[in-house]
Amino acid sequence: MHDDFGAVSLSLENQPHVASGPLQGLSFAAKDLFDVAGLPTTAGNPDFPEQWGLPRQDAWAVAALKKAGARLIAKTHTHELAYGMTGINPHFGTPQNPKVPGGIPGGSSSGSAVAVAAGLVPVALGSDTAGSVRIPASLCGTYAYRPTHGLIPATGVVPLAPSYDTVGLLAAHPELMLRFAQVLLADALPTVRFERAVVVRDALELCTPEAQVATLGVAEKLESLGLRIEEKSLGLLQEAREAQRVLQGAQAWGFHQKWLEEKQPRLGADVRRLLEMASSYSPGEIGRALSEQVRLRSEMGAWLEPGTLVLLPATPSSAPQQADMQNTEKALEFRWRTLSLTCYASLLGAPVVTVPAARPGDKPIGVQLVGAWGGDMGLLELARRGWK
Repeated sequence: MHDDFGAVSLSLENQPHVASGPLQGLSFAAKDLFDVAGLPTTAGNPDFPEQWGLPRQDAWAVAALKKAGARLIAKTHTHELAYGMTGINPHFGTPQNPKVPGGIPGGSSSGSAVAVAAGLVPVALGSDTAGSVRIPASLCGTYAYRPTHGLIPATGVVPLAPSYDTVGLLAAHPELMLRFAQVLLADALPTVRFERAVVVRDALELCTPEAQVATLGVAEKLESLGLRIEEKSLGLLQEAREAQRVLQGAQAWGFHQKWLEEKQPRLGADVRRLLEMASSYSPGEIGRALSEQVRLRSEMGAWLEPGTLVLLPATPSSAPQQADMQNTEKALEFRWRTLSLTCYASLLGAPVVTVPAARPGDKPIGVQLVGAWGGDMGLLELARRGWK
């Protein structure tokens, strides 16, 4: 495989594959969080394979796609330990955004998004905890799918925060995304038809004009497909972001603590800072965040009535320059604004499809279509119908 963009961590073009099935003739890549039998899983850290051990079998999602006839041809780079949204990796290098020279690819499924955007593969597996397929899809101009939490088994995938972790997809086309999702979902869900889309007004206020225009453009597209469009202010995005920040961090620290304390592995500065912060959360802080999560899920989830989807930008802007992310203040500003946009679906465990929404000639930017729990097939079909 010829990779000019630094997306691939390991080429697997000689992997055995099934010669028939619904995905016959299609190839895919998998984020280096997914186990492939007999090969190390790095999770973006050079010291992690010793802790994780050599996988004896494929991750569930990898095995399911192979069984359906798809051919695994690469593992892709990830933001270290999947704990970051820029895609910048100090150990293995940073995948280069094919659509924005010098721009961040987005994380943590950076390599998967770049591999799709660069045309190396039509579809790639990623994971999404707090936006890790949605953010790079937005910045690289691809489609993305985050399922209803728990709907697709995450067996054989390195966890970050299991209460939020999902197996996700990045794809060059919504038809392909639907076909791969059907295999992973085993056609178990009914297709819900959406009749109304609610634009989150206070989400737009966090964004640049380009992201606002992109979101309203998607609303117009949905209106042309027969959906009724409304605009409402939620007023809960920052509270949701803060609750998830604490609970996600506590789970990440809980999973990695023994390894970090005993082995003292090499860590990039940003991931080290996040883990140190997570290690300091008190039982009282975690308890308050859990209480907040219950309240927020009730209030935010009330918007997801049958037949209704919620519309938010996936990122507050197009891809910032990598050089700007060396500025801690700018990096934190981008992080908090982005998490305020992605936390709605993450905290609810709701399904999301992200669609490219930039105007012709503009830098890529994506918009999230969030549906009610189990509304996955309806979202995927809507994307296929509206973005042919």
